[in-house]
Amino acid sequence: MTVAQIEATGRFTAVSGKTGEELELAMQRLWLTGQVTPLGARLLVEHTFESAERQPVEAIYSFVLPREAALKSFRVQGEGFEMTSDLREVEAAVQEYERGIDNGSLAVLARQYVDGMMNLNVGNLRPGEPVRVVLEILAGVERHDEGFRFRFPFTLAPAYHRKAQAVSLPDGGEMELPREEFGDLMLPVWKDNARGLHAVGFDLELVGGQGLTEVISPSHALKVGGEGEGRRVGLAVAGDVPDRDLVLEARSAEAWQLAWSWEGAVSALLGSTRFGEPEEETPRKVVFVLDRSGSMSGSPIKQAKKAIEAGIAALRPEDRFSIVAFDNEVEALSSELFDASKKSRIRAQTFLSRIHSCGGTELAAGVEAAARLIAPEGGDLLLLTDGQVFGTPPILETARQAGARIHALGIGSASQDRFLSQLGSQTGGQCRFLTARERVDLALLDMFASVSGPVASAVRVEVEGTTLPARDVYPAQPLLVRGEAAGKQLQVSWAEGSFTVPVVEAPKALGATLNLLAGAAEIADLESRIEGEPEGDEAEQLTALSRKYGLASRVMALVAVVEREGDKPGELPQTRVVPVGMPQDLEREAYFGAAIQSIGGVLHAIDADMAMEPMVEQRMASFAPPERVRAYGPAPPIRRFWDRFRGKDVVVETEEETEEDVLVELASELEADGGMPGKTPEERIEASLEALERFLDSGSTRSRGPFRHHVRRLLDFVSEADLNEDQQDRLTVLEERAAD
Repeated sequence: MTVAQIEATGRFTAVSGKTGEELELAMQRLWLTGQVTPLGARLLVEHTFESAERQPVEAIYSFVLPREAALKSFRVQGEGFEMTSDLREVEAAVQEYERGIDNGSLAVLARQYVDGMMNLNVGNLRPGEPVRVVLEILAGVERHDEGFRFRFPFTLAPAYHRKAQAVSLPDGGEMELPREEFGDLMLPVWKDNARGLHAVGFDLELVGGQGLTEVISPSHALKVGGEGEGRRVGLAVAGDVPDRDLVLEARSAEAWQLAWSWEGAVSALLGSTRFGEPEEETPRKVVFVLDRSGSMSGSPIKQAKKAIEAGIAALRPEDRFSIVAFDNEVEALSSELFDASKKSRIRAQTFLSRIHSCGGTELAAGVEAAARLIAPEGGDLLLLTDGQVFGTPPILETARQAGARIHALGIGSASQDRFLSQLGSQTGGQCRFLTARERVDLALLDMFASVSGPVASAVRVEVEGTTLPARDVYPAQPLLVRGEAAGKQLQVSWAEGSFTVPVVEAPKALGATLNLLAGAAEIADLESRIEGEPEGDEAEQLTALSRKYGLASRVMALVAVVEREGDKPGELPQTRVVPVGMPQDLEREAYFGAAIQSIGGVLHAIDADMAMEPMVEQRMASFAPPERVRAYGPAPPIRRFWDRFRGKDVVVETEEETEEDVLVELASELEADGGMPGKTPEERIEASLEALERFLDSGSTRSRGPFRHHVRRLLDFVSEADLNEDQQDRLTVLEERAAD
């Protein structure tokens, strides 16, 4: 329901226009199947619709596409019929759908909008009639050197837009976006409790190509079968609720070295470690960009602040840094970059201690402010955000113009993975996305540790004389190569070396998938660069890509109309928007106010004189665009914590503190010269050796793990110190361990 409909009816629940009764659920089940590889996924998403209403219903299900994703087709199935969709230009598809509705036929339309948001309309669903709609989707994955992470949205998160109108309901919330930017996109009603909504589940095949050692999920309980190259992964219980994304992480035995061919095209994935160690590091310019909006409240922002402290502690004297925090305002630690001195670190700690979550998510303003700090030479921005924003093309344009590599660490139970992956790929950075219950600090430190110069520059990839597009290779970021070529060997070269990889002919099904994945990624990238409705050359390019690959886009939609016995022309169905669950761990008040109450079964504003529109305006007033950037000057030092961790056996003071907490705390205590603090040189040496041993025990080395920069700095410090014989022996052992 729109805000206008709410005003007219005085109700905030979905109701029948004829009877005034609440509509019954029109969708019962969403089930995900398909195959996931390190190059991407080909998925079937089955939606089961059945209405308990006494008259025909039009069910609208709203969802968002995953990263690098596009919709290929759908099948609509029911008793006595099965039909496959047609790919049509949007206007023609909508007209065909509306004619089907007018004729009383079963009509299905899948249409895409900005930000990869989709509406699936199922019109003239008869009372008690079960109908299945099976969508075929091509999607990307988050790739790492020795694994990949797959994320699929089972819900659509509410998000910030400065022109949005939001309304709080007794058991959830509702939002409306400006029509001039989002067209007739319908958003769902968000329910506080997802139980009682449609069930979700999955049964997927994960294929590594060179063997998978482990498959885990931080989001759902799994049942896992198979071994070697593939795994069969399903939901461990009969069904779950739509309040969080599915996240699967697969790990390989070694860094990727895959090359597949199919009908004159090659797709290859090469781990960064195949190119050797990073080149000699040059002084770094880095700005930590922290989203402090209301939706980041709780442990995410607490862990993020501590991880930023630890990251700053790993900086060398020649490195320079700053911090920018944003909500609907932007605040900067400084008006220029600081050196990594002790004084600068204390100022950074004080700045972080003042940060609390509130307000909206003006992400573009935060990026702009950070980019100004590293202009004109450029540098790296480490962005931590939930990414919950609508209308992302202008933000991406701002990022592309910023002249910085943006490394985005997303966090949340519902996906903005598509947007954040584009933010990284379009600026030369990297992107990772965590669930709300994973550790932010270790992931941020690991990302920070991989921010350096390239492992390999001027990379050239050839297949029997044909050169394929390639880029510089950076630590922890495998190189993905796609292009038209034919041959049996991939030749990879750069200034410092070369290697070859055999090209294997892909099985038929996999080969067709690889071609479609390339097309989906190309379409998603082009769409992200289009503000407003596609027009002119942009629309023509998008149409050409859709027709080339047979994939839907913002200019091409999927439609099917099924004529059934007993269709009644002229009987218009009642519209029912399928509700979804409020994402797990997301506070409703971050997006929906609490300015309503129930009186006699009908909802009113608490102030009887306050109309709905002013209420919405008051709620959204807190999301005003930023007007200034404030810079903090010198600040007094804050309390240090090293005394708690002087011994090897750390006493855990609270039940909540973990070994990871201790390690991050230790990392944040590195002094500017790379050693741990202490009252005397001898005490500092002992403390540094003990901290070094603890980081190595956790699995970090010189080249691996979230504390690899801390390991290097500690080794440099103790190597130059005046060691006694016992300390020298300890250092020799630690150096051997750090070299692994």
